[in-house]
Amino acid sequence: MKFSFNSLKAVPRFFAYRNEIDIYTEDKNSDKEFYRALFERLTNGKVKINDITPMGCKASVLKAYDEQDENSTRKKLFIVDGDLDLVIATNRKPERNLVVLDSYCIENYIIDEKAGIEIIYYSDGTTDKSTISKKLNFKKWIGYNKKDLIDLFFNLAILKAFGGGPKIRSASHFLTNQNKQVILDKVAVQGYSNNVKTEIINLLTEKGYESPQDTYNKEFNKLVTKWDYSDETLLKIVSGKDYLVHLFQHRINFNIGKGKMMFPKSSFKLFLANNCDLDRLNFLRVKII
Repeated sequence: MKFSFNSLKAVPRFFAYRNEIDIYTEDKNSDKEFYRALFERLTNGKVKINDITPMGCKASVLKAYDEQDENSTRKKLFIVDGDLDLVIATNRKPERNLVVLDSYCIENYIIDEKAGIEIIYYSDGTTDKSTISKKLNFKKWIGYNKKDLIDLFFNLAILKAFGGGPKIRSASHFLTNQNKQVILDKVAVQGYSNNVKTEIINLLTEKGYESPQDTYNKEFNKLVTKWDYSDETLLKIVSGKDYLVHLFQHRINFNIGKGKMMFPKSSFKLFLANNCDLDRLNFLRVKII
């Protein structure tokens, strides 16, 4: 059942007794337990949060923020993703009780070596964590995926900046098997990225730019200079929801020795939320507390 914007905005009133703060997010109802677990850890249980209000999209959260009752004494927090706007610096600035994530989405913060080691350790039950860490080789996994995915999201962001409407295809479209491991098909990703680049140049041509290729090159190089190709950039600007969680789960499965997904995606996300390092979310802890 779908609810209207006004109905969703009013939901926290019915659960006020269960929460010390009303938190509005994007996402879906199925993400509630994920957020509850993450926020409980983040606040060390000092703030009672049993429910969040998922508004479905960024525009709805921002609208709810703009229309909040200024006379209300209830503590509220409105959280929106960084998205492609993060890459091209077109997000609204955080203010008062509005939080704009400094990464693509909330899932970006849970992609973490520590959490990966924990899930393998308890799934395997026979191997010490030091050995698991070496086999997981988190830094090498990051390095393998880094360049092509960053380039792709640079292109998607440029397309958006010039008024294009990129529909992001998830990692499930770009997977291949190699030595019994499911990994990112880099050739397929490069092809997708080049298609987006062509779409940008065609759009610039339609808009009457004198030299579409030069304009594209200038914009792309600006993003490379701003973001570079660091591990941090991958974990910030590449969609955790659409890419990093999928790819990390396949890497974990390979280490456990399972040919298929050992857990549903929702269970995997919940485990990561309960075991990831929380340092990157300190800013959100401060806002909630």
